[in-house]
Order: sequence, then C-alpha cells, then structure tokens
Amino acid sequence: MNEQHPVRWKSMVGLGILGAILGLFMLFFSNLATDMIAVLAGFIIVLLSAIFLVEGLCIDAEGWSRWCIIGLGVFGLIVGLLSIAMPTLLVISTGLLIGIFLLIFGIGEIVIGVGMAIVETMVRMVFIMIGIFSMIVGIFLIINPALSLNIFVWLVGLYLLVIGLMRVAHGLNERDVDDEATVRRL
Repeated sequence: MNEQHPVRWKSMVGLGILGAILGLFMLFFSNLATDMIAVLAGFIIVLLSAIFLVEGLCIDAEGWSRWCIIGLGVFGLIVGLLSIAMPTLLVISTGLLIGIFLLIFGIGEIVIGVGMAIVETMVRMVFIMIGIFSMIVGIFLIINPALSLNIFVWLVGLYLLVIGLMRVAHGLNERDVDDEATVRRL
C-alpha cells in the first residue's frame, strides 16, 4: 500500500537539511546572497565572453563580422569583470532592466486590451489587468531595483526553507516505512 520511495531516506533528509540551510541563509543574509548571485553571474558572463572571443578569432564564415564578435566578447569581458568587482552594479542594472521591460510589456498589454477586435469584455479586462499589474511591478522595480531583487531572494529563500523541511519530513516518513517493512532489500 505505502510503497517505498526509490530515493533512500537518508539522502532525502540530507538534501532537505541542505535546502533548509540555504533557504535560511538567503532569508537572513539576503544582501550577501544577492551579491553572491551577481558574482556567479559575472563569472558566467566572463566565460561566455571568452567563448565569443575565441569564436571571433577563429571564424571564417560569412555573415557576422569577425570584429563584431570580438567586440561583443570584449564588451562581455568588461561587463563580467565589473560584475565580479562590483556586484551591486549588476544587481541594480538587472532590476532596472526587468522594470523597464515590465513597464513596456504592461503598456503593450493595455494597448492590446483596449484596441482588441474581440468584443468579449472579460478577455479585454484580463489583458488590461495584466498590463496594469505589470506596470505597477515595473515601476516598483525602476524606483528601487535593489530592494525588489532582495524581495525576490527572500521569496526564493522561503521556498527553499519550506521545500527543505518538507523533504526532511518525507525522508523521515520513508525511514519509518523502511523500518516497518517485512522484507527489506534482496
């Protein structure tokens, strides 16, 4: 009736504890967690930019200019190194870019909702409400990009904490089922 989970209970408890600890870290040290994510993003940008540089140096195909690809690689290296040296700069610029995108998206949704050829009022209202909500979130991100990303980190931390504790509870439940089994493993 209550079949044993294919993942051993010890690994479930261990991963649950690890997830809960990571969630607590993100909740209590959100600024540090945000900066660590920005530094990791900087390393990824540097790695991808190095790939662009190598491709630019080795490209022989038609289309994109070799110098354009090398230029993108150099630009990426600069952005990546700045992100590693000053992670707050990447955090703020990311918040601003997402905010500007949501503001433009919200305006577009409202324009679609108002100018829609469909006569059904409910569909129009859904588009307009999505547009208004997107604009509000976008304006909030533009006004205070660092705080909004901290809120995102808090939500991810809360998610990891809850999922980690649930995983620990599930693993302990699987341990009890394993102890009650008449035939263990052959």
